[in-house]
Amino acid sequence: MSLTRYISDFVNENPGKTVGAISGLILGVLILAFGFWKTIVIILFIVLGFIIGKMIDDGNSGIDGFKNIFRRK
Repeated sequence: MSLTRYISDFVNENPGKTVGAISGLILGVLILAFGFWKTIVIILFIVLGFIIGKMIDDGNSGIDGFKNIFRRK
């Protein structure tokens, strides 16, 4: 069996482990390269960008999204 086939089979059978390992690698490199607090700021910007992108994909305007976040239930 070739190496690429082995890796492909592993990724298909263990997607959570694969994503976790890659995320850990990226986080470790970011912390070593930029330091802990700068890495936290980068992660916050990524999360903020994800939320804004999700709102755009769902067809919500920014104002409607903030109204939903701060709406009383």
